[in-house]
Amino acid sequence: MDKVRFVVLYDEEWSESGGKFKYQFGKSRLISVSRETSYESLEDIISGLINVNPNEFFIKMKYLFNSPEVLAPFEVVNYDDVQMFFCENSVVKTQTLLRVTTVPR
Repeated sequence: MDKVRFVVLYDEEWSESGGKFKYQFGKSRLISVSRETSYESLEDIISGLINVNPNEFFIKMKYLFNSPEVLAPFEVVNYDDVQMFFCENSVVKTQTLLRVTTVPR
């Protein structure tokens, strides 16, 4: 089974300064999942990792796309987004972090 690994940052939020987006994080974890992981499965994995009840909180997952242009963070909201994030993490030069925030339901 082919796997992808990446760092998950959580327990803080995004800030923007001078046209650049930064994630001011409190905690981080390195995880490895199957490349075929669905959006729902990734959401379950992340909720367990950060110890959040998905019935009480929305989980927002975002990442920065490696680009010469300054781009706002991309939000992961479906299977295609998960696959694009995994694709970004398949090459060392383009690896990016998954930033997670929670919002009460």
